[in-house]
Amino acid sequence: MTQPKHIHQVDYIRAIASVAVALFHLGGKSLPVLKYGWLGVHMFFLLSGFIICKAIPRNYSWRLSGKFISKRIIRIEPPYIISIIIVLLVNMLLAGLSLIPSAQPDWANLLSHLAYINNFTGAPYVNPVYWTLGIEFQFYLFVALVFPFIVSKWGTWFLLALCILSHYIHIPGSTLLGLFPVFALGILYYLYFTKQVKLLQALLFGLPIVVISCFNIGMLETSAALFALLLLALPLKKNRLVSFFSTISFSLYLTHDTVGSKLVAFMGQSLPKTLLFKAMEFGTGIIVSVAFAWIFYLVVEAPFLKLSKRIVYS
Repeated sequence: MTQPKHIHQVDYIRAIASVAVALFHLGGKSLPVLKYGWLGVHMFFLLSGFIICKAIPRNYSWRLSGKFISKRIIRIEPPYIISIIIVLLVNMLLAGLSLIPSAQPDWANLLSHLAYINNFTGAPYVNPVYWTLGIEFQFYLFVALVFPFIVSKWGTWFLLALCILSHYIHIPGSTLLGLFPVFALGILYYLYFTKQVKLLQALLFGLPIVVISCFNIGMLETSAALFALLLLALPLKKNRLVSFFSTISFSLYLTHDTVGSKLVAFMGQSLPKTLLFKAMEFGTGIIVSVAFAWIFYLVVEAPFLKLSKRIVYS
């Protein structure tokens, strides 16, 4: 089986989105220029709409759903679970140093992490970024069930109908339905990219989806998604720095708040509150976060990424 051509535009989205979210958590509350970094989440959501569909064979049927879900679980779940263990270890260390009152974990809450039940119950995740993984996992289940409809001749109508439903139906918690228009834009671009729809058709269906997204999710969030869509459409070339941050993007996303943010908070308690020392805290947090993410990628993420690729569609 020939390897699909690498899409460099995807690297740019992963790099920008992951760094934006990391910078927001490391300094967004004290540095106004970084306060919109959380919008990188919506760039990721649009990218998932495109890249997850792009990774599925056109002859997909429900009999392949087990392989599809298995590939995604092996790719995502082990790094996710190991990152949870790192959170617990860091909390134990901080409690031992008397920097936090207690490191006693809520085991029932941790168990609900495994199936992303917190997205529906509202219980806090031990790492604030995990709620987005819950949305992603809901999307994987959705794609496993409906991909044949997406690539049918009624695919664009199907997406628009679901977006309209998302405006009128509310499910409590953080659910895919509430954010579906952003994913739908990514799916629509996939249909255009793979020449299943013409440009005019993509624009005619994309415009009402953008309007629904603005009402459902917000203009800022929709703008971030459209920025990711613009990056997908631009003729971007390979860049070594972008490729590096794209490679470690998932690892950086999983670990930056546990490692970098806690380090910044610790330094902030012991250093003077001057601009120079704030810059030192922030810079140190970035360097440590990136270095830790690179190690996490090599030791944890890369082996499971390789393992997931061993599952092939017949």
